[in-house]
Amino acid sequence: MRSKVKPSGQSFTERARREQIAAGAIAELAADGFHATSLAGIAARLGISKGVISYHYAGKAELMTEVVRVVLAQAGAALAPQVQAAPSHAEALRRYIGGNLAWLDANRPQAIALTEVLANARAVPGLAEYWRQAASEAAAALAALLAGGQRAGEFGDFSAAAYALALRAAIDAVTPRLRDEPDFDVAAYGSELTSLFERGCAP
Repeated sequence: MRSKVKPSGQSFTERARREQIAAGAIAELAADGFHATSLAGIAARLGISKGVISYHYAGKAELMTEVVRVVLAQAGAALAPQVQAAPSHAEALRRYIGGNLAWLDANRPQAIALTEVLANARAVPGLAEYWRQAASEAAAALAALLAGGQRAGEFGDFSAAAYALALRAAIDAVTPRLRDEPDFDVAAYGSELTSLFERGCAP
């Protein structure tokens, strides 16, 4: 899957247009779902022609993959500095859980769009493998945080890899709830999840 405009050769205007299109796709996905989202609908939402989208993206599949990439990048940019600046591994874990859930709560359209695309990953060539790689890297980074806490004596004896997978699954479970239950209390869920993993990780 290749873009018609290579990222390394994009001008500022081209990058801005691609970002605008991706944002329009996110809004359309959040409002109407994956199957009802079309390039024509995105174009209408943005007040541009469908041809403008087709110039920047080869088709819906490429644009949907870009939506996943954009949402993951936005979340990572917001969360990584918080976690990295934590004074201890235990605080880093608290920030990781709270920061992830706070970001999802504050960026519900992005979270819902991500859910819609990933739920239909088989319809997007190459997306399943892209997501597996991204999820694997996220779990590995979290496992490294937990293992670091164990070496520092802040956490007890458990499988860091298993705990990382369990925590990632618990966080990822929130996104479909945001889509299906607009009143879902993310803050309360986050508080319980933090307490659960603090107890589970305690030495």
